[in-house]
Amino acid sequence: MKITMVKSFLAKTKINFLFWQILFLIVFFTILFVYGADDNNPPIISNIKILEVGTSSAVISWQTNKSADSIINYGLDRNYGLVREAIFDTEHQLVLDNLLANTTYYFQVVSTDAAGNQNVVKGYNFTTKKLVEVPGAEQFGEEGKLVEKAYEAISQIKGEKALEFLSEKVEELGAERIETPVLIGDPRVEVGEDWAKISWKTNKETNSIIAFASEDQYKPNDDDPYQTKVGEPNEYVLEHLVEISGLKPATTYHFQVQSAPKVGPSIKSEDRTFTTKSILPQILNLQIVKVEEDAVTLSWLTNVPCSTLVEYTNFKNRETKQVGDPTFLTVHKFRISNLEFDTTYQAIVKAENEQGDKTQSQPINFTTVKDEAPPVIANITLDSTLFPGEEKVRVQTVVSWKTDEKAVCQLFYQEGIAEGVQVNSLALESEYMEKHVQVISDFAPNTTYKYWIVCKDKTGNETKSENYTLLTPTKEKSILDIIIENIESTFGWVKKIKM
Repeated sequence: MKITMVKSFLAKTKINFLFWQILFLIVFFTILFVYGADDNNPPIISNIKILEVGTSSAVISWQTNKSADSIINYGLDRNYGLVREAIFDTEHQLVLDNLLANTTYYFQVVSTDAAGNQNVVKGYNFTTKKLVEVPGAEQFGEEGKLVEKAYEAISQIKGEKALEFLSEKVEELGAERIETPVLIGDPRVEVGEDWAKISWKTNKETNSIIAFASEDQYKPNDDDPYQTKVGEPNEYVLEHLVEISGLKPATTYHFQVQSAPKVGPSIKSEDRTFTTKSILPQILNLQIVKVEEDAVTLSWLTNVPCSTLVEYTNFKNRETKQVGDPTFLTVHKFRISNLEFDTTYQAIVKAENEQGDKTQSQPINFTTVKDEAPPVIANITLDSTLFPGEEKVRVQTVVSWKTDEKAVCQLFYQEGIAEGVQVNSLALESEYMEKHVQVISDFAPNTTYKYWIVCKDKTGNETKSENYTLLTPTKEKSILDIIIENIESTFGWVKKIKM
């Protein structure tokens, strides 16, 4: 009985021993698998990164090949401080806070595994960002610190709507607490032909804006009656000057001075006006075109439309006369007649623009001599008209031209352009004149004609124009002609029927 109990006890004890032996092996191999077969190997540190460096903090991250804790030694020099996180992991990230702004920090990364194996990586550093600088804040004494804090707080705002809201609130606060600027005296205006300079003063620093519009574009009943604004919106001064360019000469403009401080309400002057200067007339390219026995022809240009006057003096008797043209032109040509033969004259051209500004040329001299130059024929025009008659349609053609001096002219013409064809002519003019008109009434419709003009001045100088061609108009069909043609076209097959 006792022997049987002993054997049973020994069998149970053996089983229990085997269970604990297996359990020990399981725990041993588990630790070996988790922490490595060799506990003497420290964790390998890699991929160290410096993240999110601010004015007073920085984030450092790294990795280890096995689970380990997280330690960073850091400081302003090689004497490191310490921050630690006792959580074992392979991904590590620590926050260093309460740092000084704009300061370089040195640090080393330390990781220790559960077996106490430690690895250290040295030689890293970072520099914290600067605080927002507000130059000039110190001039406000104790309030300067508030200015710096407020500015730093505003600089942290990123949202556009939040910034707009804050800007409105600052404007409201400024309007309540800040003195409104005052315009000192009246604005001064200096004008030219296409520019204006406007200056004014204020009792405190403000920007410089001029709103303006021409008389025809000014809208006094609108909220903003001015078309254009120019100036220096970001320059704040006590003495202001704005120059406007590209204006129209001799034009009235409305303008308003507008000045706003950096913070607070702006000021606007009453509506005022200025008028730019007109472009002063200039006489250009004055020359003698032709001298005759008793006349002279002058030509010149003006830079703007002007009326002109020619003042000429006879050097023999010192008599002075004037002739002119009140028409405002830029191209001028004038013939002075009734002069004495073989006499020297001096002429001065005077010009006046539409605004009443005047100028005059330098004197120009000429002497009347025997006219040996033929008249010049120019500005030839014609107009042909069909006139139906009882027997046939006839064409009436009106030809007109000018000569630079008084002359008598004759018009020649022929049918067709071939040589050797019969030449016809109108009667020679009976009166010397500068403007000429001739009428031809025997041209046939739809026919080509060649024509030319011969002119002779009082001294017998003769000239011939170029040859010109004319195609007379075609006779228009009447309604009856059109109806007959349509009937013939429609029933033309009837003609083909043999009776």
